[in-house]
Amino acid sequence: MPALRQRGLTLIELMIGLGICAVLMSLAVPSFASYLQRQRLKAAAQGLELDLREARYESARRGAALNLVFMPGPDWCYAIASTPECDCHLQQPCRIKTVRAQDLRGVHLSDTHATRFDPASGNVDQPGTIAVWQAPGGEKVRVSVSPLGRPFACMTEGNLPPLPTC
Repeated sequence: MPALRQRGLTLIELMIGLGICAVLMSLAVPSFASYLQRQRLKAAAQGLELDLREARYESARRGAALNLVFMPGPDWCYAIASTPECDCHLQQPCRIKTVRAQDLRGVHLSDTHATRFDPASGNVDQPGTIAVWQAPGGEKVRVSVSPLGRPFACMTEGNLPPLPTC
């Protein structure tokens, strides 16, 4: 009588495979969390860079000066606003666009400098560093504006392609 051939896996073989997968996943989770933080840092810097370009464009389109105002701290926010006194935490008509800390969890905003875009020339009143973003891993990105109003972002600490080092 021919022997019956076993097909499939036994419960023990499945449990061993599941255990190996669990160990490999536990090794990958910290690396993935670090990756997410670095991507949030990059998104914050590139988002501010785009918002600065939008403020410059909107200022020229409206024919009125626009301001980029910051509220630093653990519950930070920034806004493109029609007045420099506009509070990005409050619902006010002066706000055009707002970005809050809840949008980019774990990314810290520091060394902020409010700026104003001239509608006629597109220039800023105070060129230089606008903000510095920092991730929990120690990476830092600086967002600056040239005297002509062109924003750019660069890494001051760490490496996060495609951002260049300062």
